Amino acid sequence: MATLGSSYLTLADRFKRTENGKIAAEIIEMMSETNEVLQDANALQCNDGSNHITTIRTGLPSAVFRKLYGYVPSSKSTTEQVKDVTGMLETYSIVDVDLVDKAENPKLFRLSESSAFIEAMNQKLQETIFYGSIKENAAAFDGLAARYSKKSTDLKKIGSNIIDAGGSGTDNTSVWFVTWGDLHASLLYPQGSQAGIQHKDDGIMTETSATGGKRKVYQDHFKMDVGLSLRDWRSTCRIANISISKLAGSSAPDLEELLNKAYYKIRRFAKTGKTFIYCNSTVLMYFEAQLKAKTNVNFTIKEYLNDNILHYKNIPIRECEQITCEEEKVS
Repeated sequence: MATLGSSYLTLADRFKRTENGKIAAEIIEMMSETNEVLQDANALQCNDGSNHITTIRTGLPSAVFRKLYGYVPSSKSTTEQVKDVTGMLETYSIVDVDLVDKAENPKLFRLSESSAFIEAMNQKLQETIFYGSIKENAAAFDGLAARYSKKSTDLKKIGSNIIDAGGSGTDNTSVWFVTWGDLHASLLYPQGSQAGIQHKDDGIMTETSATGGKRKVYQDHFKMDVGLSLRDWRSTCRIANISISKLAGSSAPDLEELLNKAYYKIRRFAKTGKTFIYCNSTVLMYFEAQLKAKTNVNFTIKEYLNDNILHYKNIPIRECEQITCEEEKVS
């Protein structure tokens, strides 16, 4: 299973290619610092405007042994067409004119003042990648949890790639094996548009308060058109129903055993992509606590993107705080 070395363009790579200049470089740097998914994910341009249509094979044709002079029955494969959408993520940053004009480098000062707005977009993007739901917000896109939402014993259905860690109630979390690549999971951006954040300097605007007072401000508009495609669900797996309260007790689930089950679910199908494991810091803490109790060659500390992080069977374990500890039980 390739985790490092498979070649594809991430959203950050495409962003750097489509917008030049110091401001753009600063924006992508700020986003990547706290967005592990943005650093890892493959990015594809939609093939149908702001939508992306994918044909997924759901069944294979039959093959039979034939006697001399015998006949081979006709058969065909079965496919399903999936349409993924993109959503528009936006925010505005407003800074007092006098504050900006006194700065040594006004443009970079405005960008530093916009950091909170960029971080808000950052967190919302990660949250939507995992928990986005068109049913709850028609302007967004379906994230991974909306797709891996119901368990199944049918190996032809996406629910067969959900592993149950045994938790119940609403204090659960998930660990995700996600394989990024053109044939696997990809972030999307609309056809003919710019990948990543689009920044527009609106210049000086006049703000009016509720009581009629006015002030001059600099306004920056940040926008990102983004979606998620899952071409082959077999190379991504959800370990669901990990109870946080159980992790802290004597009946804690064996996290290594759960990782091993997920690994063998996706191993055969993930060879052409780059696989990452995503969990929040609480789960990562219990990973390390369980590892101290035993010698284990499957876990190693290795360098990835200039940081020494925990790997499982050479797959980087990435910390993502937008994976909540308040998931309901997946049945």
